[in-house]
Amino acid sequence: MSATCPQCEASDRSVPVSRALADTTEPLEEPVRALLAPPPEPKPARELSGGAIALSALAAIFAVVGILSLVRDREDLSGYDAAYRAGYLAGPFILPLILLAAAAIVELVARSRRRPGSGSPEEAAHRQLHARVWQAGWLCRRCRVAFFPEASIRPGFPASPAIPLEQFPHWVMTAAERAFGAQARPVAG
Repeated sequence: MSATCPQCEASDRSVPVSRALADTTEPLEEPVRALLAPPPEPKPARELSGGAIALSALAAIFAVVGILSLVRDREDLSGYDAAYRAGYLAGPFILPLILLAAAAIVELVARSRRRPGSGSPEEAAHRQLHARVWQAGWLCRRCRVAFFPEASIRPGFPASPAIPLEQFPHWVMTAAERAFGAQARPVAG
């Protein structure tokens, strides 16, 4: 199949974008390859929330201070009962344990509020629609423009004008929204 470039109205130098990227006989320059690359994978969600990291760091600091105080202070505790000695030895670690428990709670709350990750079915569907539109794109090697032929995205979808390569990634996203409506829009966070 060949498609006619909307700018030069010729089809002899038009190739699908995916084929142009894979072409080894007439390879594209690196900046052009970057502009025509498929839609990027979604970024994975951060592993730990900032609050959990801060509370864990405080717990570590207080634990180090507790260890140092136990190492430096060598009091004779033989005159005290066992409960006092246990409290004296375990006391410096109570605050770090409380802070670690608070960090765990903060992280659980943050994960429950976090938007769906890159593996969610919604984001996979959005990515699939964007990839479908990207695969419908064509490149005119003569004019150095991209375009979408009529009905290449879906039946009845109009042809695009000549698209400057710098605007191709944006066109892929907006064409997906136009062609498939709300199902192509990313989930708002």
